[in-house]
Amino acid sequence: MNKKNVILISLDEVRPDHLSCYGYNKIRTVNIDKVAEEGVLFETCISSSDFTPVAMGSVITSKYPNKHGMRDAYSFLNGPTIAEILKDNGYITAGFVGNGLLAERHGFREGFDYWNETSKETSWLEVVYPENEDKELIYEGNYWVDDFFRWLEENYRTPFFMWGHLYETHEGAEKSLLKKGLIKEGVHSEFGYQDAKIEMADEKLVGRLIDTLKKLKIYENTIIVLMSDHGTNTGEHPVKPIPWRKGNVLYPQHTTMYDHDLKVFLIMRGEGLPAGKRIGGIARSIDVVPTILDLLGISREKLDFDGETLIDGIKEGTVGERDVYSEDVFESRGLGALQSFRTADYKFIRNLTLGKEEYYNIRNDPNEQNNIINQIDEDTLIKIRKKLNSFLFTVPPQKTKTFSDEEKEAINQRLRALGYIE
Repeated sequence: MNKKNVILISLDEVRPDHLSCYGYNKIRTVNIDKVAEEGVLFETCISSSDFTPVAMGSVITSKYPNKHGMRDAYSFLNGPTIAEILKDNGYITAGFVGNGLLAERHGFREGFDYWNETSKETSWLEVVYPENEDKELIYEGNYWVDDFFRWLEENYRTPFFMWGHLYETHEGAEKSLLKKGLIKEGVHSEFGYQDAKIEMADEKLVGRLIDTLKKLKIYENTIIVLMSDHGTNTGEHPVKPIPWRKGNVLYPQHTTMYDHDLKVFLIMRGEGLPAGKRIGGIARSIDVVPTILDLLGISREKLDFDGETLIDGIKEGTVGERDVYSEDVFESRGLGALQSFRTADYKFIRNLTLGKEEYYNIRNDPNEQNNIINQIDEDTLIKIRKKLNSFLFTVPPQKTKTFSDEEKEAINQRLRALGYIE
């Protein structure tokens, strides 16, 4: 029997409630919808972080941040990653990333035979404002889509794993996309052209992917996983403004532990999966890799995963009410060092920097507007705090890296352009 190919596509900063297959009606994501119609859609999936390198580190290792070690912009990812695992099992591997924090310098290239990441030449754009002759250097990401399909068409005869992380759906990328004609001026322009960018990704990446796999006659032999790294806040909760942005545009921001920042979309299609099935319960982004390995028949026995397979839940129609830990302890980019613990019933949020705690009844208050921390007994809070404490201590890494001052400044330049630090 031929080995099944695997393609993982992650779209930066895309909320599930902005996709038509999740009930959104302002745009139609026809190609993402098609994958959902032919596969399984998880109604609720929670990320391990609101910060891309931490979140995607958890996705590709199936580990929480305290185990994979990527906890801020100056850390190094410890695997093994899905690329390393599949390479050891006879796959060729290729990675394409548009977010500069998913970089080789941070360990994300481990296990990939071919790698396309951002560079100074591909990722920066100088925007000139003629009315006042002002200039702005923006981080535009790395539009790797053409190279992705070039590699696919050259290597599809050998079992492969491909990961593509599209940055262009992130806030700030719209200036470059408008300049390139990939989105249209004034069309779906709210929140930094958020919906326009999602439509663009649906057509230019997902639609092209479906067409290419069919043309190469490997569509039925390829497992497709579509997801986002984290969500974003479009005004549901107050956020710190970004004073160094040009103009008065209200941009999406993701600097909290609320569900709008942590909920992601997750859709899977391929052999071994039913068609058109919506899966209830709470899935987690750390559950993606164990599920892929089960679909491929690859043993997980010796792998120290925090995630669990979703296969049984897919059969039953619900993955159950899994507890989820999430964090963003990179203090300088947000509101402080944040941790959260979420069940189907409640969400507990702790700000270690400010010494604040929040508790929400998720069933009665899904938008997390009514903090009832003062109504919760101390014994219950102590138990939750102990759970969060267990995630504070990083497991000693197998691989480490010390970043030079020059490398740190390059990282800081990207963080400033992304709006994460001043």
